[in-house]
Amino acid sequence: MSLRRVVVLHGYTAHPGKHWFGWLREQLAPLGVVTEVPTLPDTEHPEAGAWTDAAVAAIGRVDASTAVVGHSLGTITAVRALGRVFDEQPDARLGSLALVAPFVDPVPIYPELDPFTVGLPELPALAARIDRRLVIRSDFDPEVPIELAPPVAAGLSAEEVVVPGAQHFCESEGVTALPPLVDWLL
Repeated sequence: MSLRRVVVLHGYTAHPGKHWFGWLREQLAPLGVVTEVPTLPDTEHPEAGAWTDAAVAAIGRVDASTAVVGHSLGTITAVRALGRVFDEQPDARLGSLALVAPFVDPVPIYPELDPFTVGLPELPALAARIDRRLVIRSDFDPEVPIELAPPVAAGLSAEEVVVPGAQHFCESEGVTALPPLVDWLL
């Protein structure tokens, strides 16, 4: 089945109009792929439960033609939300999961985000319900240490792509497009 819908979960202090999210929508729209970037609640003071609830609602029903993409705090939110989605949809499979600058362990400079790392579903159990899995990281990230990405890739048995110089994949760092993501999704 081909890709028909992408749900992008943004990160801490972000919103749907930031970074490369609009560019992704522009790349996929001519191919008939609907790209949704929901606004997650209180982005300046995120709460794990509220973000998970919002992500579950945005993801909705999943199937082989659906992809979930997370960026930064959106990656661990995707993991949390998909655990619930799969509990609620016991026979469902997700087509693709792509995590950009991911983590599932505490990020040292952001202790306020530690609650997101508690009560996570097992990554191998998630991977068993997802057809394709990707982790994208930079060779240096000033926000989420790159050492936090390989355990996510290993736990999900995901392909790992390193984008040199992309830092945290933010527009403030010059990242307003992410061609490796589009290439992989298609």
